[in-house]
Amino acid sequence: SMKKMLAMLLALAMLLTLTGSCAVAEEKIHLTGMCWGSTAQYEQLVADVLATNPELAEKYEVSWVLGGEGDGDSAEKMRLALSANENLCDFVVLNYTQIPEFARADALVDISGAIAPYKETMTESARALTQYEGKTIAVPFEVKTKVWFYRSDIFEECGVNVEDVVDTDSFIAAGKKIQEKYPNSYMWNFGSNVSGYTFYLTLSGNGASFFDADGNYNIASDEGTRKMLEDYKKMVDAGIIANIADWTPDWESALADGTIVSQPCAGWLGQDIFLPTYSGPENEWKVTTWPVIGGTDAGSDAGGSVMAVPTFSAHPQEAAELISYICLSEEGSKCVFHMTGSLPQNTKALEDDSLFADQADGYFGTTFVDAQKAALDKFAIFNYSPNASAEQTIVCEYFSQAVNGHMSIDDALNAAQEDLQITIGNAFE
Repeated sequence: SMKKMLAMLLALAMLLTLTGSCAVAEEKIHLTGMCWGSTAQYEQLVADVLATNPELAEKYEVSWVLGGEGDGDSAEKMRLALSANENLCDFVVLNYTQIPEFARADALVDISGAIAPYKETMTESARALTQYEGKTIAVPFEVKTKVWFYRSDIFEECGVNVEDVVDTDSFIAAGKKIQEKYPNSYMWNFGSNVSGYTFYLTLSGNGASFFDADGNYNIASDEGTRKMLEDYKKMVDAGIIANIADWTPDWESALADGTIVSQPCAGWLGQDIFLPTYSGPENEWKVTTWPVIGGTDAGSDAGGSVMAVPTFSAHPQEAAELISYICLSEEGSKCVFHMTGSLPQNTKALEDDSLFADQADGYFGTTFVDAQKAALDKFAIFNYSPNASAEQTIVCEYFSQAVNGHMSIDDALNAAQEDLQITIGNAFE
């Protein structure tokens, strides 16, 4: 009868609803991450991390979108997505440089709850990178400590002991001594357009700031900025700095052929895809901590890269849980170390010597890990403003002019201050 038919249809509909809801419950939560450079490494990282935690592997699947070539491209995509209110991704990899801008705009989710389980096992540098103005809005993905790469074979041959190089003057003296035997060798390279991190590696440790407490630009009278420029120009004038820009074919071949015999930089340069690839197996690069240059041996490159959850995330809590596990759990942070070469920010992983055992046979031997560990005690983050990206574009042009002698330091700093005032106005607005 019709009644029977209706009853059967109703029962069938209920059954379908129930089985449907079961199927939904078992479906994985799909998270999208945004990174820069290449997605391949990150895809591998997530696969490795999820392999350490079956519970999370059942819960999440992750795909990646590319923000662009550099962190600035990812930040620009974020700005566009925020203004269009578009769900671009569930979490994003940024440099700490960009955190003040998005934190001040309330564009990042508070993730203190997700970080809480790892509070006891976080390094000091990790804690610093989670915060901006009292907000907990990021997890440290790669802490970029200041380390110094040098050609140990050439240093030894020329009678230069790296432990005697403690400041700018002894750095110059070492360069001069090497040039007695190798006149076309240099201790560092700047080029006409110096990479921003070259300056900020020193500025981050020597107390430099471009603005006062109210956001008024005062770079012309800032002692830290001046000290950095004076020391960098002193090295250029001494003839120990190669006129070669980073990220050029010339740079790669100079690192390979002994034109550049030392490279004060950050830990990321030691990644397999960088220095070991450029310079070939016969060169004996080793790693140590920086001498005091520009008044400091402390600092970092951009603090480091971090993962954060934008407010447009479709799954903010879940994204926060996953990125906290990736970066801060013992297992997750070990996977990050294998990907980036930067030290894990979980103290248990950091104290696990077996994690570093294979480094002894690696490209730099044990010096890479040892130098980074020593540099963790000298970790410092530059005083970035919400306008940090725009500031960097402006000041680095003048810094390059000053260290290469095309402008006096006074003129460069005055021009930078005027440009900051006209272009941005106030650091906090």
